[in-house]
Amino acid sequence: METEIIFLSNRVKELERENSFLREQQLEITKAKELYLKIFEEFPALIWRSRLDKLCDYFNKTWLDFTGRTMEQEFGNGWTEGVHPDDFDFCLKTYVTAFDKREPFLMEYRMKNKFGDYCWIRDFGRPFYDLDNTFLGYIGSCYDITQIKANEIKLIELNAAKDKFFSIIAHDLKTPFCSILGFSEQIREMVNEKKYEQIGELTNIIWQSSNRAVDLIMNLMTWALSQSGRIKFNPEYFEIDPIVNEVILLMKSSAEQKFITITNMFLSGIKVNADKAMISTVLRNLISNAIKFTQANGKITIISTLNNSEIIISISDSGVGIPKAKLDKLFITDEGHSTKGTQEEYGTGLGLILCKEFIDKNSGKIWAKSEVGIGSTFSFSLPLSKKNSYNIEL
Repeated sequence: METEIIFLSNRVKELERENSFLREQQLEITKAKELYLKIFEEFPALIWRSRLDKLCDYFNKTWLDFTGRTMEQEFGNGWTEGVHPDDFDFCLKTYVTAFDKREPFLMEYRMKNKFGDYCWIRDFGRPFYDLDNTFLGYIGSCYDITQIKANEIKLIELNAAKDKFFSIIAHDLKTPFCSILGFSEQIREMVNEKKYEQIGELTNIIWQSSNRAVDLIMNLMTWALSQSGRIKFNPEYFEIDPIVNEVILLMKSSAEQKFITITNMFLSGIKVNADKAMISTVLRNLISNAIKFTQANGKITIISTLNNSEIIISISDSGVGIPKAKLDKLFITDEGHSTKGTQEEYGTGLGLILCKEFIDKNSGKIWAKSEVGIGSTFSFSLPLSKKNSYNIEL
């Protein structure tokens, strides 16, 4: 009997020691959990944790600061209120599928920040376990990759621009030079054979092809600089009608070749706040296109109107017009369309793309109206200078 009492007493003491050890161990685990949560609080990533029921029970301070919401609002599945509606199903399916398989996952989705803007989030989720390898749920870290996404889109646009650039060099720039070489060879043979009758006509074709080549090269160079960000934006206050007159003078010989009349009804003394070189390029391209797509003995009219705090400049022609299907795509970079002029002048559409880029840069808008067989009108707006002497409310 005494032996049994001693045995029981020793067993009780042993159990007490085991319980004491387990309590100390549990305390250490609790402290460790509190420590890693404390570390996660100020971690630069957005940290979340979910339980066995797949509902979230923890978000770190960085997450809450990003969303501008409280722990109570995000708790459970409250955080999904910030997920973009178009991404919700994908987000939920990815999470649930990985959770059921106890597999890590990586997904990207849009989530609303505290300012109400949707940002792209890259979410890394991992299953986590207790010390005895008991599955406890998932823990994840998220990063704002909005800028990365924007760079990816920019890279796609640059690649499209590069492809278009090489396409123009390979095909469109080749066309006028082939004409120049071909007709020059004919002239050389005529001179050798003393046949001078058609030399005047051929030299005129060479002159036209040379002008097209120069015009295309100028646009290519300007566009390449624009795409690489090497064109400086230098807005200033200046009167715009002298620029219009300069471009008309520059285009005069091309218009005279087709007996086209250019009527300038532009208001004088109007000041705009814009980049002078860019606006000159826009006017040159639009007037050049009007000449290109207007038949011989046609007419072009350049007018300006004032509309509140902006000036609207319009170049109208009596040319061939543009079909509706092409009209909607005139200012789109990746649309590989081109149209020949009334004397087989070759176009690439590059000039209009430049026009849109430059007008956008100057806080204006550009648009076109056209009717096949009747003509086209290209218009763009620019903000007026407050220094205008006209009696207009600005």
